Amino acid sequence: MTVFNETIVLIFFMFVGVWLNKRGKYSPGANIYIGYLLTTVALPAAIINSFQVDKSDKLLIMMRQTAIYTFIMIVATLLITYLIATLFRKKEMLRSLWVVSLTFSNILFIGIPIVGKLYGEVGLIVLVVCNTVTSLFLFTVGIMFLSNSREIRIRSILTTPAILAAVVGFLLFMFGIKLPKPIHTFNVDLSIMTASLSMIINGSLFSQVKLKELFFDKDNLQFLFVRAIIIPIIFIPILKFFITDPIILGVLVLLASMPVGSLDAILAEEYAGEGTKVSQYIALTTVTSMVTLPIIMSLI
Repeated sequence: MTVFNETIVLIFFMFVGVWLNKRGKYSPGANIYIGYLLTTVALPAAIINSFQVDKSDKLLIMMRQTAIYTFIMIVATLLITYLIATLFRKKEMLRSLWVVSLTFSNILFIGIPIVGKLYGEVGLIVLVVCNTVTSLFLFTVGIMFLSNSREIRIRSILTTPAILAAVVGFLLFMFGIKLPKPIHTFNVDLSIMTASLSMIINGSLFSQVKLKELFFDKDNLQFLFVRAIIIPIIFIPILKFFITDPIILGVLVLLASMPVGSLDAILAEEYAGEGTKVSQYIALTTVTSMVTLPIIMSLI
């Protein structure tokens, strides 16, 4: 029920964005400011906060294993999704949207409440390591796809708030430094904003689409089939075969099964002007995840 309940909450937040936009209280420029608040303040706070756990040799081994497994999985996913998009005859920008949206799921925003309740503090740090590796790919390879550029901007990577937060959080973890209580409490409160802000943005984008276009569009239904069924069918048996640690397995299964990532729409809007299209993918996969996620998690 944890997965189901958290998904319902996210859908409620999405409809807040829909309601605000329909009432004319949500200007197009609002997404820019809310997206900035999300990616530069709330998300980094959530990442740093997740590293505030006690250091141990066992945890270090888990972190290293998670980083390796996630790296391999993301590379494999990029290759497989590019092949799938090509097989479905998606061309140019639409193919790029497919690759990015199929590869980078909502692992952090939905994952934090789910993993926290299923696996506790250890699960959260595994989740953050997984998200850190994923973010490195999203803000490099993902942006390359969306901007139709093959240039990797090292300076942009090093100054990305999510990456900087992961580095700061990891250093605090390695040196056993705990944040003062007021700062820790501040970070916790900011962390809570990540899911709500991201889904409000996506709700505003979603409200610009006609329901007929959403549920009867051939491309949307093809994407939903691949995201909700094909990707989990490909990866879950492989993950179960190679990974024995139940926490790492659970987090990576979530990575393969989660709805499309909320940041995908924000980056797609910023670099390609296609945020509305990606928000359709997010809406469809988030709604269906109420059914698919509990089933998938019960299998492991």
